[in-house]
Amino acid sequence: MFRFKSSLKSYFQIIIIACVFGYFSLILASLACNDDGLKVVENIDQDPTGQYETVTILDGMGNEVVFTSPPQRIVAYDSAAVEILFALGEGSRIIGTHDFVEHPKEANNIKKLGSAFEINVETILSLDPDLVFLFSPTFLDDLRGAGINVLYVPNRNSGLESTAEDFLMWGRITGNVNSANLLAQDFIERVNHIRDKLAELDKGPKVFRDEGDLWTPGPNTLIGEAMSLLKLENIAYDVSGFEQLSAEILIERNPEIIIKTDYSTIESDPVFDNVIAIKEKNVFMLPDSPLSVAGPRFISGVEELARLIYPEKFY
Repeated sequence: MFRFKSSLKSYFQIIIIACVFGYFSLILASLACNDDGLKVVENIDQDPTGQYETVTILDGMGNEVVFTSPPQRIVAYDSAAVEILFALGEGSRIIGTHDFVEHPKEANNIKKLGSAFEINVETILSLDPDLVFLFSPTFLDDLRGAGINVLYVPNRNSGLESTAEDFLMWGRITGNVNSANLLAQDFIERVNHIRDKLAELDKGPKVFRDEGDLWTPGPNTLIGEAMSLLKLENIAYDVSGFEQLSAEILIERNPEIIIKTDYSTIESDPVFDNVIAIKEKNVFMLPDSPLSVAGPRFISGVEELARLIYPEKFY
């Protein structure tokens, strides 16, 4: 089925969030971005006979991972992978995941195996998986040394198109490429719809995203790209990846909108009472945290932000 070929609610939650949006580039299908926006140039093809075609993925270590048949028992230490597989109708393949998976509700029935940074190899072996998916290489050698088939792909730091590429990757791995094509095309079309609606807007309001304790994403993250798509001015313009902003800088840059998460306590701190977003009650929190996972729901979160910030354009 699978073979490996070697070639030449705390700061811990913040670390998890940052890792969810770590960087990688994996070309699985032809996507392009031109003046008209993102588009899927060529869908991946499904064998008309229904036969599974051999799939080769280049992992995060530069090695080829080859699938000769679709995995049936997957341990996925990645929230985005779980959400994508369920969106493709392949969630029944997942037999284990990490403790922080919250969506979809069906994922509550999957065995939780701790965090992605505290992997127990023996526990995984007892589940008899035919694939373990990792976004961190920490336990890669341990798992492979135990004879477990592993696909390690670091999560992206940025790239709306890379999110669509993930759908196509899992479609190829599972053999469900038709559903993957539809999911990727829908995602890209919705991105372009937002871009078209805001094409004539020069600049939107200043915004701050609080992941908790004033940790925030910079422009070179997936959330940062979503802000750019919405023409928002990210006050963390000089941040790379995820960093913790000081209260002084936040007050000085005075955002007009704050997008918070469950871990944010910014509204309860009187030091921020004079920040425009606090004074004018322009503090938004999206239900179910769609912007915290780089999966199919991410674009729904961007659309909801668009409706909140530009109600006259999105209704």
